[in-house]
Amino acid sequence: MMSKSAQHWENAQEQLAPESPKTVADVILTALSQAGVDVMFGFPGETSLPLYLAAQRQQRVRHVLARCPRCAGYMADAFARVSGRVGACDAPGGIGSPFTVPALLESYNSSVPLVFISSGTARHRRGRWTTGECAQQELFGAVTKFSERIEVPDDVVGRVIAAVRHALSPRSGPVYLEIPSDLFSLLAPDMSSAGSHALPPKAAPAPHVTALVARHIKAAASAVIIAGGGVHLGGAEEELRALIQATGLPVATTLNGKGAIDERLPNALGVTGAKGSFTVNDAVQSADCIVVLGSKLGDKSTNGYRWPSTKQTLFHVDSSATELSRFGHPGIPVLSDAGVFCQALMRELGDYHYEGTINPPASPFWAPGLSDYLCKRLTLELGDEDVVVADASVSSGWAGAALRLHGARRRLLTPRGSGSISYALPASLGAKIARPQARIFAIGGDAGFAMAMHEMETAVRNDLPITYFLLNNERLGLIDRHATELSGGQPISSKFSHLDWQSIAPAMGWRSYKVTSGDELDKIWETVCDATVPTLVECVVPPDEEAPDYIVTREHARKGRS
Repeated sequence: MMSKSAQHWENAQEQLAPESPKTVADVILTALSQAGVDVMFGFPGETSLPLYLAAQRQQRVRHVLARCPRCAGYMADAFARVSGRVGACDAPGGIGSPFTVPALLESYNSSVPLVFISSGTARHRRGRWTTGECAQQELFGAVTKFSERIEVPDDVVGRVIAAVRHALSPRSGPVYLEIPSDLFSLLAPDMSSAGSHALPPKAAPAPHVTALVARHIKAAASAVIIAGGGVHLGGAEEELRALIQATGLPVATTLNGKGAIDERLPNALGVTGAKGSFTVNDAVQSADCIVVLGSKLGDKSTNGYRWPSTKQTLFHVDSSATELSRFGHPGIPVLSDAGVFCQALMRELGDYHYEGTINPPASPFWAPGLSDYLCKRLTLELGDEDVVVADASVSSGWAGAALRLHGARRRLLTPRGSGSISYALPASLGAKIARPQARIFAIGGDAGFAMAMHEMETAVRNDLPITYFLLNNERLGLIDRHATELSGGQPISSKFSHLDWQSIAPAMGWRSYKVTSGDELDKIWETVCDATVPTLVECVVPPDEEAPDYIVTREHARKGRS
């Protein structure tokens, strides 16, 4: 089955309109449109202004003006994850473009297809523009799959289309194009040489490898499938669900893979790793055979590299050979698209049905409180189109362990590629633009929200009615707990000043509420879920509230000392 990104790509391979634009900036936007990009996020500067003027002269690519380059990048990242297409963002060179680095790092580590375009120093001023020059190729080369500086206008169309193709190709990720500022306004080159840039066919597993995996599954007393974020990126959800339904195999997900399967199923274990639960981690760590689909197998997903053990057989399925060899995991690499692999494995397994033990869903191992109650309400509220965006730190910990997802399209978005707080607000706006018919719910702490609160204006200006649940403990709660309980020090952020969010939100044009209990949340629930206006729900939580991921981390630390 063709993924959403590939389907959109194939549909976009069309001839350019006869009225060809006249500048390189116009050509860039037309090429992006031809490659399937219809939304671009950015923040301007003097050097990138010609790109904005070109955006005003066309209607193929909608440009969304953010309030900073970092948040524009997060919007593009979330847009790509929800839409299944390439995200696009821009920034001015010099001091503007480096602000995009956190967003590019997140997209790079989470393999999100994104094209980033920035202005560069004008060619005749290179080496002499001391106030604004930046070694952008070196800077962005570290956080992108590919970076290129276009020095001449020749074949700009082909280069832009190739950048989009590169971003989508396995393993997907961000691509950077630097355009010297003087190049934007030059007369456009001939656009007839763009040629065809079809995506490569999806990789299929070698038959003998699929047979090997099937033999190990059939021989194992206990086996488990683990779905990573690559299942979403490759559009392999339906193939995975068919495999699980046909075989009854237990399935867990990483945090980025959450939502790939219906978590109400009897063989759905939940999230594994540091953002999961003890029950799921025990099930994975005791399995004889583990089949991982589309995960980088980092420290969070493997629960601090506690699996695989030498007694376990691990099959690591990924569409990128580079990714399979990057960390040297102690397992058997399987080069394949996740969806194609699931289909091949189901055929190889035939009428096999798993007869091993399946652990029951994890019971709450955390104290009940407002954050837990919020996750329970969201679990019941969410429809098949709705999206939850959880910020890094404790918010993603609550979402991973306490939120249960079902349905076909809904996704949980978290910045687990880099663990950067401030992602949730701008990402919510990108998600809403990608799926306007959906309700978008965000969960984040007060520190991260303060780093991105300027985008509240972007939500109002663009009529993006998202609902943000602000878990407010007026400090860096997770950091303080690590400092005091795990490191033997004093709190770091206990003297943060009080911020009056109930004054700030209306000043930004948002509807706002403040609750301190589940009963108070119940009273406003229907109103805040109506998706009519941007809404802030300030949930006052105690500084000593323990999120599930912290409890997991603390228990591991205690076992390590014993």
